Amino acid sequence: MKTWIIGAAALLAVAAPSVAAAQTGYVGGAYQRGDIENVGETDAYGINGAVFFDATDRIGVEVDAAVLDSDDFDTVGSLAAHVFTRNDRYLFGGFAAVSTSDGDTAWQVGVEHAKYFDRATVGVSAAYGEAENDVDAYGVNVTGDYFVTDNARVGAHVGWANVDTLGGDGDGWAYGVSGEYQLAATPVSFGLSYTRVDSDDAGLEADIAAVSVRYNFGGLTLLDRDRRGASQGDRAGLGAFLGY
Repeated sequence: MKTWIIGAAALLAVAAPSVAAAQTGYVGGAYQRGDIENVGETDAYGINGAVFFDATDRIGVEVDAAVLDSDDFDTVGSLAAHVFTRNDRYLFGGFAAVSTSDGDTAWQVGVEHAKYFDRATVGVSAAYGEAENDVDAYGVNVTGDYFVTDNARVGAHVGWANVDTLGGDGDGWAYGVSGEYQLAATPVSFGLSYTRVDSDDAGLEADIAAVSVRYNFGGLTLLDRDRRGASQGDRAGLGAFLGY
């Protein structure tokens, strides 16, 4: 249950060198501070990245990976693959992900959709997952992003899941806000986010604040990355509800 919270912000990717050199994506790091009911304050550090490439003229592939470590909890590692079709109006596809912590493994599969407007994007995903610690969950996640400029983004997200454990099943919510800004002179971006995780059934509440830095390769603005690059790792998944 502890990593159920600490893993909420960990979804990131590392690209295989043979593909990344010619494609687009990012690599970066993050620090998060969590305040968990009946646990207290915790600190965690992670590295992350993503790569996107066109498999065909109609099909795109994104690979995300992450490692998150904390003095208070076990190290969490995750890997996800997204396959989708995308044009100027929308994205539609599916994803599969695997996570591990202290020898236990969780997996999830889902579908994802994004609708593009002039300077805004609305994303919706639905997923089902299971963990070896006798946890399974299904739920939906909705995100909204607005690009104030091509290199300045503000966003909000809300997710719901039904989680089934040995102690019973119940509903959980995760919601929050985020922002990211990329420098004009160099493809480095800085991000801030806040997430609230709340489950009355589990008697669990948590507040998670995070800061991040990313090096974005491929010559894209943040708006371009959203429409033509690695954009799905921040939108889809049940990490906050599977214990990873």
